[in-house]
Amino acid sequence: MSASNPVLIIGAGVAGMTAAVELADSGIKAVLVERQETVGGNALDLYKAFPTDDCFYCFEGNRWRPGIRKCFYRSALIDQPNISLKMNSEVNTISGTPGQFTVTLSVGPQYIDPKKCTMCGLCLEKSKAFHLISPQCQPQAVVYNPSINDDGAKQAEEECPTKAISLNAQPTEEIIKVSDIIIATGYHEMKPVNMDEYSYGKHPNIITQLELAKIIDPNGESNGVPLKPSDGKPVKRVMMVQCVGSRDENYYPYCSKICCVFALKHANILMQERDGVQVSVVYMDIRTYDRYERYYHTARESGVEFIRGRVSLIQPREDGSLDIVVYDSLLNKYLKFSVDLFVLSSALEPPEGTNKLIESLGLKSASGFVGIADPKTENEVIVGDHIYACGTALGPAEVPESVTQARAAVSKILQSRK
Repeated sequence: MSASNPVLIIGAGVAGMTAAVELADSGIKAVLVERQETVGGNALDLYKAFPTDDCFYCFEGNRWRPGIRKCFYRSALIDQPNISLKMNSEVNTISGTPGQFTVTLSVGPQYIDPKKCTMCGLCLEKSKAFHLISPQCQPQAVVYNPSINDDGAKQAEEECPTKAISLNAQPTEEIIKVSDIIIATGYHEMKPVNMDEYSYGKHPNIITQLELAKIIDPNGESNGVPLKPSDGKPVKRVMMVQCVGSRDENYYPYCSKICCVFALKHANILMQERDGVQVSVVYMDIRTYDRYERYYHTARESGVEFIRGRVSLIQPREDGSLDIVVYDSLLNKYLKFSVDLFVLSSALEPPEGTNKLIESLGLKSASGFVGIADPKTENEVIVGDHIYACGTALGPAEVPESVTQARAAVSKILQSRK
């Protein structure tokens, strides 16, 4: 093994960024590959983080110095000399032997040079082809949509004061040598289009929790005001239903672990921070372990209505609202509700391409996620020889757990290099 070879990190969400920063701070070069045009993964869309209710980019900075926070937004990933950030890129092939992997990367066109973009806003004024993914995006740069190739985009390219725009940029292929691989591919929120009982995709006011998070985010289109997607009118009544696709032998038999906390976080925000909104939660079991129990107690104290049972009928009305019939298993009766927004707490599933990655590296699968190499040991981040996984690449996980696993993977690599 060549100790001078960098470490490949696949995925630049919470776990991937943590691993990259920890390796870089330890003097080891890391190649961080992300298929999107900004880092952060799902965290970019989640608004507040639990259990701290901070911005999702703010995490514990050092476990030995309580209270010190680290903001990934200010971590200067593109300026850290030990981190090579590959945005809009994917791993094409992996060959070689453990400790001496040869990796082929498909690198997408770099229309915007993030090191040159100063966020002056000129291109945003000239063309709709340019947009800012989020005020907290990293790298701090606009992105370009090549499908909107209008005269304004060409004018922006010509007038860009730092010459950061290259509309004719082409995709490239890059071959690198790496000693270790960290898989941090995250998760995907299931879109329950095949679950007819919930009518997802058939009515605009039936959404998922991730879609709700975007609606109530102050940086979103409505500045955090909950509005109905159907007509833009204020939301007054919200119903959430848990375990959509989770704990279901027809879809995913496992518990998605964080869905209850996710829903209660949003319920508390709506009840406490948005005037006049009432929330009901339909559940089979509420699983708020450890420090998350306070979310449940806060929700009860705030007036969130909890109904143990199942949704049996959804009927749209002409005004865009929804009539919902729920069987209450505790009262042994059917209850009828009229709501403006129906929110599905969908299963967390492996992202696209996970099976291909598992097969190409000869790894084990655990319900479609990356499985650990030896379940009998406590080495939960070791998934192969010189191959590690962390965060929701291993299955549903919370943010602190993902950060801990990323640090554990880095620790294993550091130990192997002594």
